Amino acid sequence: METCPVELQLLIFSFACTDDGSAGRSLSLVSRAFYQLSYPYQWSSLAIRGYPQAVAFAKLLYSLQPTPFSPPRVPRAIHNLFVSTRPAQAAYDHIIVEPPLSWVGVLCSILRYAAPTLKTLSIVCFESSADCAAILSHALRVRYPALTELTIRGRCMIRRFPRPTPIEEGASDDNMPVDDRRQSDELEDSEQEEDKPRTWQPIPTLRRLHIACTFQGMTLGTHAEHTFISELAPELTHLRLSVLDLWGSKRIAEILHAECAESGMVDPLLEVWPSRPETPLHDPSSSRSSAPAQDPDVQIAKRVNWDRVLPSAGSLELFVFQPPPTEFLDFYCSCCMDVRGDRDVMRVFEALARGSDGRFLLVPCRTREGYGFSEALADWLGRMNGLQGCW
Repeated sequence: METCPVELQLLIFSFACTDDGSAGRSLSLVSRAFYQLSYPYQWSSLAIRGYPQAVAFAKLLYSLQPTPFSPPRVPRAIHNLFVSTRPAQAAYDHIIVEPPLSWVGVLCSILRYAAPTLKTLSIVCFESSADCAAILSHALRVRYPALTELTIRGRCMIRRFPRPTPIEEGASDDNMPVDDRRQSDELEDSEQEEDKPRTWQPIPTLRRLHIACTFQGMTLGTHAEHTFISELAPELTHLRLSVLDLWGSKRIAEILHAECAESGMVDPLLEVWPSRPETPLHDPSSSRSSAPAQDPDVQIAKRVNWDRVLPSAGSLELFVFQPPPTEFLDFYCSCCMDVRGDRDVMRVFEALARGSDGRFLLVPCRTREGYGFSEALADWLGRMNGLQGCW
């Protein structure tokens, strides 16, 4: 490497540090020259697995803060960040572990450091519903001026996210008492009609959003999902929903069919071929030519009279949907499933994918846990290396 130009070495380091952070750590241990040359790229991509790693990294960030006796150092930029609340061996929802009380504080300290340069962020939680909601909600209160792709995963509903308080929403008024800030806002808007406050701080640069959570079949309405998506990502072009709960998807199929038809993705008249017991669900080889001889059921899209989940048709380039893992379990709910569980409902999703104009993509569920740690980490690494990832 002594004869290799410095510019070429920097280019090599920038490409090498697109993994989970292992390359950056290794380069920093080669020599002092390698440490100095690779310094700006060492934290370009980081994967933090579990609380112990998060605490260790937060302590490292704290130790690098300037003091009166040490000159400030140039901060290392973080462009891609993956955070899991648990290590791989314990990253399962059915394993009950009480999270440390300081988890939220540790996570937010890391996110605040990374936020100015962060482009892709993936946060996967495996705690209880309330803890997942709290962790994800606090993570979304940090301002991300450059974030373009976000994945959040937790076995909780969006409507259960604790709403940010007024003092948490503002950056310039963080030190202003809540009462004083409210009085200031009232004076400013005294001659105007009071606008409805936003629930979520918008991320104008966000283009790709992946939500993996529980939806309870959207039987409780879509207002929470509509508010979350429209306010958080006003310029969204790619949206993915991954269903984690075993609630039936009958209502979800109706909502997606109606909204996709209104957006021009599919025809309002949808031909749904009856399922065959011997045909595996989500089998790519199953098509209209291999369908049974029975006539297909024709489903007509309903009129959208609810808060839309999907963004407007003009901005959305791709919508990806992953159904719940009901096919792996002997599970049946008479309220929201057909006679054969979700099998007939899954045929609706398959018909949507077959008849779409290319903007609707159905991703089969691969495990009993639904979208989990291994899949999330592989998607995150794939995106950094130019692959489709979760898209």
